[in-house]
Amino acid sequence: MVELGRAAVDAASDPETWVPIAAAAAIAIAGVDEDWSEDLAEDQPIFGSDAADLSTDLQNIATAAYFVTALAAPSATFGDKAKGLGVGISTFVLDGVINQGLKDLTKRERPDGSNDQSMPSGHASKAASRTALAINNLDYIEMPGWSRSLAAWSLRSVAIGSGLARVEAEKHHLSDVLVGYAMGHFIAGFMQRAFLEQRSAAAISFVSVPEGGALRLSVPLN
Repeated sequence: MVELGRAAVDAASDPETWVPIAAAAAIAIAGVDEDWSEDLAEDQPIFGSDAADLSTDLQNIATAAYFVTALAAPSATFGDKAKGLGVGISTFVLDGVINQGLKDLTKRERPDGSNDQSMPSGHASKAASRTALAINNLDYIEMPGWSRSLAAWSLRSVAIGSGLARVEAEKHHLSDVLVGYAMGHFIAGFMQRAFLEQRSAAAISFVSVPEGGALRLSVPLN
């Protein structure tokens, strides 16, 4: 359990986790969240009228990037490759469960009034978690340092773009996207640190069940 706690602290200390949270808190305290979100939705300066579709496209790119890098990253054994993919898929599931739970808890109305599922942004969370996983995989793939940095920043741009496009599409407030990004990055960072990077006896796996799937966490008690 000590390893899990350390992984959580390390993931929360990552700037890509706490900076978006701090920014969301700042714009909320300043009372500019709705005004800035409305301005982005009205002007659509980046993605235009296709913002909704492009947000989903960017999320799909993030998902594809994870699987491509996961398969390309070298593994000592087939078991190691399977473990890595298991942690990745488990991250997908955990991100979705937590995101939906927070939506049901906060019940924030979307800017377009369509429902009360605005906080946090699922697109931003999914894109952030999957690009974070992909960026971690890049560290194990042999390539020039400049290309690794370029790929990493490109992936971050994909995640940020997916969230901003949702604001332009009037589906989220800016703070929803910032919180979603932070949450997705935290979950991915925690899962990587807890089950891949550390020598922990804890293990997590995704198992199929008749109506879908479930996460199985094994933690030794001695």
